[in-house]
Amino acid sequence: MSEQPRPMMIGDFARRCRLPVSTLRYYDRIGLLAPAAVDPSSGYRRYTAAQVPVAVLIGRLRAIGTAPQAIAAVLAGGPPAGPALAAERRRLEDQARDAQRALAELDDLLAGRDGAPRHDLQVVSLGGHRVAAAPFAAPGADLASCILRGIAGLRTALRRSACARAGPWGATFPLEITDQVSGLVFARAEQLPSAPGLATAWLPAARAVRTVHHRGPGTLALAYQAVLDRIDHEGWTPAGPVIEEYLALDAPAATSPAIQVTVPLA
Repeated sequence: MSEQPRPMMIGDFARRCRLPVSTLRYYDRIGLLAPAAVDPSSGYRRYTAAQVPVAVLIGRLRAIGTAPQAIAAVLAGGPPAGPALAAERRRLEDQARDAQRALAELDDLLAGRDGAPRHDLQVVSLGGHRVAAAPFAAPGADLASCILRGIAGLRTALRRSACARAGPWGATFPLEITDQVSGLVFARAEQLPSAPGLATAWLPAARAVRTVHHRGPGTLALAYQAVLDRIDHEGWTPAGPVIEEYLALDAPAATSPAIQVTVPLA
């Protein structure tokens, strides 16, 4: 007859896991690690040694900021575990890229390189392409991070629909930035199937002025200044929505940022 694992009280289990008792209670409360048994009369939690690796894994994932839902998918194992870990890797890659860009901005300021970059301006004709799209609403002060979250959601919808992207990620929103901004994140695709959770939209069809900004999002206003100065100089009238396309979003962190800004003309 096989020997049953010896149950441990929560304090003993916490010592083995190198975790506070309060953390184990929290894991139980959010459904990540339930005790092996709970005494019905006293309410004492009991764990087994086999649960120590599970607690350690949860701690490793929590330490890198993994959300409880993603941790639950990893713990469940099977097909969902791989995509959940891959999504966490992409999230951390995005954070590392943002940190590298922030460091580059600080290095520029420390070195006195805070002058306006040169922007090559083009007058283009927009073809009014149909794109895969997802709406978003964001506080004006948090627009950039909300766009990134929207793109992450659209990426998932495209993957589930087996829809291949054919171009950079982008976003459209009004020319005027207000306290609350509504817009669309989008991606061009080779085919746009009708699939649950995958909406489509049309990009503007108009003449427009376009430039590419080769510095971080924190200085993107300089690109808009260059475009609007050209529009004013020519006596044209800007219209919306403006279009931003993130040319280096999926590139390695060392790649220089590149954001294409397009302002349609009325």
